[in-house]
Amino acid sequence: MDVHSLLPSFPQGILITVLGLLFYALVRVIYNVFFHPLSRFPGPRGAACTRWWLAYQEIGKGLHFSRPTVYNEIYNSQNKWDKDHEYYRAFDLDESFFTQTDYLKSKHSRALISNLFSRRAISEIQYLIRAQLDRFCDVLKEQNAAGDIVKGIDISMPTVTLAKFSSVFVWMIRHCPPSILMILAPSLKGVVVFRTALDAQVKSVLKNPGLLDNAPHRVMYSELLNPEANKGLPPPTALQLSHEARVLFAAGSHTVGTTLMTGVFYLLRNPGAKQRLVDEVRTAWPVLDEAPSYEELEKLPFLAKFALRMKQTAVIKESLRIGTPTPAGLPRVVPPSGAVISGVEIPEGTVVSQSPLFVSFSEEVFTRPYDFLPDRWLQPGSNALESWLVTFSKGPRSCLGINLAYCELYLTFAYLFRRFDVHEDLTK
Repeated sequence: MDVHSLLPSFPQGILITVLGLLFYALVRVIYNVFFHPLSRFPGPRGAACTRWWLAYQEIGKGLHFSRPTVYNEIYNSQNKWDKDHEYYRAFDLDESFFTQTDYLKSKHSRALISNLFSRRAISEIQYLIRAQLDRFCDVLKEQNAAGDIVKGIDISMPTVTLAKFSSVFVWMIRHCPPSILMILAPSLKGVVVFRTALDAQVKSVLKNPGLLDNAPHRVMYSELLNPEANKGLPPPTALQLSHEARVLFAAGSHTVGTTLMTGVFYLLRNPGAKQRLVDEVRTAWPVLDEAPSYEELEKLPFLAKFALRMKQTAVIKESLRIGTPTPAGLPRVVPPSGAVISGVEIPEGTVVSQSPLFVSFSEEVFTRPYDFLPDRWLQPGSNALESWLVTFSKGPRSCLGINLAYCELYLTFAYLFRRFDVHEDLTK
């Protein structure tokens, strides 16, 4: 008997393979829809059927909650959960504490630089912020334009979405020479220029560490390369230093910039609120050439101090709430012990998240949530709203730069509305 005669022909083999794959897909669909541990949760059934559907990339793999009270159940100081690799790999910054999915690994890197972002440390370097604000005001006065890198990063932001769903695109960003990458993806020019500049800075520091001794203030590289702080662990590589630098630059620019843009927009749409802020800033800053320091703004006479500090803080908080510069949910992985969220047991390995938008715009929490109302933060009992301001997230992996952000926002609103007569251009 000819053994070959028992084998299927090539077309038959193709048919058998296709049928086998279809059968496998059908079994997977039935399992996902009816027997998967997450099948009891509401949501589009099509999202549970296949990973190829875009919605499944967002909601089918895990659980996204809308009830605002759930936010503090996921993001709190007790939950030391890992981050979801599928989401954070899109940033192409795997060596940074921000994108390290393992909590313990991230904790070490974060601890090395956390002291740089304490309130005291930020107060000590406020002169740097003030110097940049002077420069910012000069640019606005002279040309009313943004720099190339800022424009480039703004244009390239949509590529983060593409990177999330395409490992090939991430590979291209990581391995293509800069000159070729800018030809293949012109929208990435700003990112490429920015990344190249930081890489050169890291290379210079590693080649000549003595440069850090001459720095006018503490810098991130000094902390990360400190042998005592690393406690016997290997020093960070050039790639690690570069990734940390990129994260701090991007996280500290887009978020504060978005909040400022939002606040200014709504203030200009609300002339009464704008005039109150202008009057309060001018009270604290009577002579234009004698700008008060951050501490001086907090040490005004009682009435002026209360008015400026509270009203401006109210504007900032409302800008943070309604602007929500990081609207996406930050995915966390349920640990082996499982979790109970919203009164339901969630199995280990499930990816869970909640967008801060469900908190910031919840009618259960905020009255008229879609309106810009700084006074909501000044009403009796408004302290209860503090726990619902989740712009910086919560828990051990919340935003490291919250003190820096508040300092920048506080000073920038003051500089902008004291040095300029800001109004809406109704001709465009």
